[in-house]
Amino acid sequence: MDINITVSSDKMEAYLTVNSVFPDETITLESLIEEIRNAKIVHGIDYDALRSFCQNPTIGVQLLFAHGDKPKDGEDGRVVFEFKETSSAQTILSGNKVDFREFPVQKRIIVKKGQKIASIFPPTEGIPGRNVYGEPVPAKKGNEAKIVLGKNVSLSEDGRHIISTTDGILKVDPEKNIIEVSEYLEIEGDVDYSTGNIDFPGSVFVKGDVKPGFVIRAKGDIEINGVVEASSIISLEGNVKISGAKGKDKGLIKAKKDVYLKYAESTTIECENLFFEHELLNCTVRVTNSIIGKGRNSSIIGGEYIASNLIEADEIGSDIGVKTYLEVGVNPYVREEIKLLKAQIEIDKSSIQKLLNTLKQYKELKDKKVQIPPEREKQFSKAAKTLINLREQLEKNIVKLHELEDTISKITFDSKIIARKLLHAGVEVLIHNARFYPTVDLPKAVLKFENGQIVAGGYSEK
Repeated sequence: MDINITVSSDKMEAYLTVNSVFPDETITLESLIEEIRNAKIVHGIDYDALRSFCQNPTIGVQLLFAHGDKPKDGEDGRVVFEFKETSSAQTILSGNKVDFREFPVQKRIIVKKGQKIASIFPPTEGIPGRNVYGEPVPAKKGNEAKIVLGKNVSLSEDGRHIISTTDGILKVDPEKNIIEVSEYLEIEGDVDYSTGNIDFPGSVFVKGDVKPGFVIRAKGDIEINGVVEASSIISLEGNVKISGAKGKDKGLIKAKKDVYLKYAESTTIECENLFFEHELLNCTVRVTNSIIGKGRNSSIIGGEYIASNLIEADEIGSDIGVKTYLEVGVNPYVREEIKLLKAQIEIDKSSIQKLLNTLKQYKELKDKKVQIPPEREKQFSKAAKTLINLREQLEKNIVKLHELEDTISKITFDSKIIARKLLHAGVEVLIHNARFYPTVDLPKAVLKFENGQIVAGGYSEK
């Protein structure tokens, strides 16, 4: 019997060819196995194929009788992002390439300082194979998950997690494979139903308008290129800068620091300083420092304006008698606290009197030795405890009220109201506890508090 055994170049396949047999010679499995062993092929032998060949031998035709086991390459490293907004973690990075189509760019993914953004899983080593000679065939290790850490992110001590080092919005760069956290949120268009309300731990920049009913709340500065329409803009620690506001008596602009705007209509504004260019119309403004019209022909028409230090504009009030109220001299929040304290004191005094009447009735019943039902006894007992608590609260509020009033009385009132061009007749002015109602238009007027009353002086350019 003439048998030829060949092996593929990668040693992963072995072939057997019977070129000829002697007369009356039988091809047996044992004879084939002997030849295979002589060829040192020991792995992946297909005995079923050999048996079938023995039953129906074909002279001169190759038979594939052995297969090696191919190695299983290691899996690529992965970066798995974990978002509270999604129902499960998302893997968007494997090996050297990020599939940014899977990243939810339509969502604002807000992260907190110290929060784990993602986990990094290293590549696996893979499983070696074996060729037909029984020799191991090495597997390739998976590729490292390559990612560039941008600003405000870092690796955990064990290198297994990506951690945010600040509050902000998660960003990925599809061109450079960068992961970072930005303290700055930019809205390309309007704030409306396409964006929803904004609640951001950094600064916010809106290129368009803010549509009615929407809210922007940010820890840092807020800048809006367009118009704020009957919506709420709140900066917890920074400034607010907007083009204009049309509040329709529903708008709110509130800042820890200053507000800058061109104009505002029917809007409530609370801040440290308010700087405006053109007009404040029928607004409600409370500032802890000053309200200043910076532009030429700036005007304040209608509404209520309260500042601790200064209210200044070119023109204040109107020639058609729109009600305009101005107040300077006292922090508006201190005055509001005084107002609330006085109201609470009156309520407590009334409640105490009612409780005293109830307990007086109880004493009279006791003196007459009238049998009082247990439920009524409980009511009288409760009234006595409530009376004690109310008296304590009343005493504290009276002390606090006197302290605030005493503080105000000791203030040196150098606050003023300045109408650089004209203060219209009919404007109501309050400085400290003195009121002033000009009956005629006052050109270039400066109103101050002196000797218990408001005096009007002239304004001159410095």
